[in-house]
Formats: sequence, structure tokens, C-alpha cells
Amino acid sequence: MRFDSAARFAAVALMWGSSYFWIKIVFGGLNSAQFSFFRILVGAVAMLGILALGRERLPRGAGVWARLVLIAFLANALPVLLVELVDDAVGADADMVSVFNASVPLCVVLLCLAARRADRVPARVAAGLVVGFAGVLVLYAPWGAEWLSAGAAVNAAAAIAYGWSMLLMEKLMGAEEGGGRAMTPLVLATTQAVIGVGWAGINMPNGGFDSTPHFSASIIGALLVLGILNTGLVYMCFAWLIREEGAAKASGVLYAVPVVLTLGMVLLEDYVLGTREILGMAVIVAGLILTRLPQRTAPAGRTRSADRATPAAKSPAAVR
Repeated sequence: MRFDSAARFAAVALMWGSSYFWIKIVFGGLNSAQFSFFRILVGAVAMLGILALGRERLPRGAGVWARLVLIAFLANALPVLLVELVDDAVGADADMVSVFNASVPLCVVLLCLAARRADRVPARVAAGLVVGFAGVLVLYAPWGAEWLSAGAAVNAAAAIAYGWSMLLMEKLMGAEEGGGRAMTPLVLATTQAVIGVGWAGINMPNGGFDSTPHFSASIIGALLVLGILNTGLVYMCFAWLIREEGAAKASGVLYAVPVVLTLGMVLLEDYVLGTREILGMAVIVAGLILTRLPQRTAPAGRTRSADRATPAAKSPAAVR
């Protein structure tokens, strides 16, 4: 694994895994609707500035914007809408919700199989994702959760929707000769932040005006971290991983999130780890290592010629 790819993977895992602690600070002065709006607004402003500095432009054409809106809907708006429509979704078991959040990589694999694109998911990557998910189950041990419930169905639908959005992202950033748009991660991240402002604005009447937001130095600082880094730059790194590695392999970073969160609770909240949790994290790490091991290159004497193998290996949408 190249250093730049490893750095992006680490940045996404560390930022998304530590979001819980920043969100706790923000909730000291804002409710959830206000937080969603101001976070995405900060991220959109920052990314538009970076886009201007990079001398890149927002895409043009109704077709590409329709696909971008669909991605934003699947990844952001639909989960919120489902939770609002189903009464007991908010009260769903926290461990069960965490398991569904971590099931997104498997959803990506299943969607590839359903689309008869198993070639996008090498066996080694699929095996690593299965091992990683087994580690998530050991870490959270959600054995007593109500799996046959409306709350479980909502979280399952949200995981599938998020996995679908990742495949759409991979397609948009793919080469034009393959039907993609060759969109850069910077442009994709910026458009998602801009569209997100619209989704968050629509949701503001759902509690956003119930109380007056309170801004302190710590709350503003946490909003800047979550908006500029989490919503903007780190999301761009995630898109970059998808473009370089494919959605299936890149999605494995979601397994690292609960590991970072758990270790953060140990460091910042004096949380005491049990044997089961240590074992679960070890299995997750083993799965991630399996997914990210370098692929073997074909021997020089193979019948497949180098001029055919090289483009496939370098294609943004190719399987890693």
C-alpha cells in the first residue's frame, strides 16, 4: 500500500472515529438540526474556497447534478427521512445501530454481486471485509437486539443506501471512456457539501427553530473541525480512496471507525476495555490488513500482455 493511500486511510479513520467527541462539544449549545445545518454550511464554504484556489469548477449539466443529488440523498437525506417516518428507529439498540453502520462494506459487495459486477471485488478484499465485520460483531456483541423490528429495517435500508452512494461516487470519478465523468475528489466533495446545505436547510424546521443556538469558543472550534475537516477535506480523502481503490476496498475504512472511537473512549473517558472488545478490535484490524495487502503482480511470462494489464491496474474504477 502506497504511503499517500495509507495517509488518506488514516485521516478518514481518525477523523470519523473521533467525531463523537467533537459532536459532544457542539451539542452543548446546538440541537441536532442546528448542528447539521451549521456543520455542513462551514464545510461547504471551506470547500468552495479550496475549489477556487485550486482553479477547479463545479460541474455543469443537469444530468451530472441529478446524479450528485441522488448521492447526497442516499448518503444523507434518506437515513434522516427514514428515522423520522419510523417511530421506534430513534430508540433502536445502540449496538445494533453500530453494527448496521459497519455493515456498509458488505452492502457494497452485495450490490456489486447483484449488478453482476463481482469483478470489482477481489476475493481477498471480500474475505477481509467478512473478517472485519466478524470483528465488529465481537466488539459490540449485539446479541440481545431486536433484529426483527422497524428500527432494524430502517438501519439496514440506510446501510444499503450508503453503499449504493459509494458505487455511484466510484462511477462519477471513473474514466470517461468507461461511462464515468472523471470527476476529481475535490469537486465531488465540494458538490456534496453544497447539496448538503440544501438538505440541512430543508430539515431546519424539524426542531432547528425550537431553541436559540449558543456559540462559545469551544463550540465554534468543534464546528470548524467537523465542518472543514470531517465534512470537507476528510470526505475528499474518502472520495480519493474510492477513486483509487474502488468502493469495496475503500469502504473498509468504516471498520476502522469503531476501533478509533473505542480507543478514544479509553483515552478521553477512562473507559475500561474488556477481553471481548480487545478481541473484536484485533479481528477488525486483521480484516483490514487482509483487504489492504498489496496485490500480487502477474509474472512476466504470463500470456496476458503488459500493455493489457497496466491500464486496468491504473484505472480509477478498477478493482484493487
